[in-house]
Amino acid sequence: MKISMKQTAVAISSVLLTGAVGTVAAHGLEDIGAPACLEANFMMADAMNNNPAGFGPAGAPWAAANGPGQVLEVSIVTGARGITVTNPFAYLGPSDGSDPICGGDGVNNNPDISCAGDGDGKAPFKPTGVLSGGLNGHAFITSAGQQALTEFHRDGTPIRSVSYRPTLGNPSGNAGLGSLPRPLGTQMMPNGNIAQAICDANFFNANNSDRDPGYHDPQQIKDGDPQGTNGGGNTSWKYFPPVYSTPARAANSRVLVLDQESLEVVDEYSQPADQDARWTCMAGIAFSEEGMGLSMFHGAAIAMVDWKAGLTEGRSTGVGSNSVCNKNGKGCFEIDDDENKSVVSRWIDMRPGEPADDPSRRDSLRAWGYDEDGTIYATDRERSADCLEGHTPGTWSGSTAPPACHPGVFRQKVQVVDWGSNSPDRTIGLDPGVNVIAGIRPNRMSAVACSNIGGTGADCDVETLLVAASAFNPGCSVTGGTPPAPCFVPGGGVGEYSIDPDDADGASASCTGAQGGAQSSYGPGGANEGCAQPIAKFLGRSPDVGTGPDLVDPRMLMVIHEAFVQ
Repeated sequence: MKISMKQTAVAISSVLLTGAVGTVAAHGLEDIGAPACLEANFMMADAMNNNPAGFGPAGAPWAAANGPGQVLEVSIVTGARGITVTNPFAYLGPSDGSDPICGGDGVNNNPDISCAGDGDGKAPFKPTGVLSGGLNGHAFITSAGQQALTEFHRDGTPIRSVSYRPTLGNPSGNAGLGSLPRPLGTQMMPNGNIAQAICDANFFNANNSDRDPGYHDPQQIKDGDPQGTNGGGNTSWKYFPPVYSTPARAANSRVLVLDQESLEVVDEYSQPADQDARWTCMAGIAFSEEGMGLSMFHGAAIAMVDWKAGLTEGRSTGVGSNSVCNKNGKGCFEIDDDENKSVVSRWIDMRPGEPADDPSRRDSLRAWGYDEDGTIYATDRERSADCLEGHTPGTWSGSTAPPACHPGVFRQKVQVVDWGSNSPDRTIGLDPGVNVIAGIRPNRMSAVACSNIGGTGADCDVETLLVAASAFNPGCSVTGGTPPAPCFVPGGGVGEYSIDPDDADGASASCTGAQGGAQSSYGPGGANEGCAQPIAKFLGRSPDVGTGPDLVDPRMLMVIHEAFVQ
């Protein structure tokens, strides 16, 4: 059963959140009067990358590391903040060996994992994959900055960490912080192993992105840099957004398989034999009776993979049975084994009819998930312009605009794909202030939303959708600026939306269609008509949304079945 919000006024700006950062928040329901439900919590990876200082390489939004990163827990029953999982790579000095991540030898136990004491005082915990419900109820959190997977107790205390760097060939020590390829989303496999998405693409903040020594920034030359190499020669700065794929990097994107007990990489799924161009940097993973679905960040498609095909016999058959062997101190696994070519049974394409390498597919589909009926909900960061090389904002030196690309050309929406369909059946067009959507998760309606719509009983016994965005300013007023301020304002949050089919398409098509057109008008009359509005808000910028932190930068979002602290 799904709920219609046609008759409800979305007057929810006064929703307040309770609970303090880093403390155990009560999960009682005195204010709402319903039983506590531990299956109604979510945890969100916060990269803490928000930087409001402009749009060029020196201060691109979310480019500068303002904080080390954290994972936030929120109860969608009460809206209260729960535990905050802080940086496990915060080792700052000599240790007695009790630190399970960085202690022991005075620097760190694992030379492939960089901690704050390595000389520069930095510990960039940049959480991407958030996974709950492993062995012993532990949580597994991936850091793209450290290229590591860390296991946590339910109170947020780290247990152990393992580095992906040796497997991926990334530099060790601080030289490899944030290098490519990077781990993104994670998921538990049906056989109990952990699936880890590995994304290889050129990113503005990766020191080993493809370089262009001949690319000179006139403004930097004017400012005294004789070379004028924008972003240090990182070719990503030729694009907006400053991230793109190449055939070689797409072929290097893969899914690693880890054994939960040893956290050892035991297998992989690599690019299928036909080298379909939609196989690119992947981010989100979900399993169903059909197979393993992988969302292609630059492919605007979900590859449905036969997860049983391509596994090495006897090596990755499930927790407790994965073979462990050593060859000169190395494990059995070797990357790019021909046995591990993925078998793709079908593609679910968000750009049907467009060529597999069409530029509109770039930087589009990050996260997705199933509802209880098997319906797919996928983030779609479509653009009204192709944003080809050189089509960067005017504030970026080296722009060859027109047409200039900037945040205003994004069309943020959720694509809805019914079970068995190969392309979207409808869309949920999002308000222009809900920008850079990164995490998504269907779940039962929260008590907060139920209270906001004045619902009772069956009204609220439905599924809704949680959407996380790095710029979360629903209901903002669009101006003619570039970007269309104040919509594109740093400060992320999570909104809950109706998924009733009656609330999709129709007017929402005009919402998504207007974005990137006349910047003074989003929807009829410029009043955001047809744009889906959240029925509840979580986290977000204070005081607009609640008491959450000012500058959260969501990456992945997961509903968890056990609260961190019970």
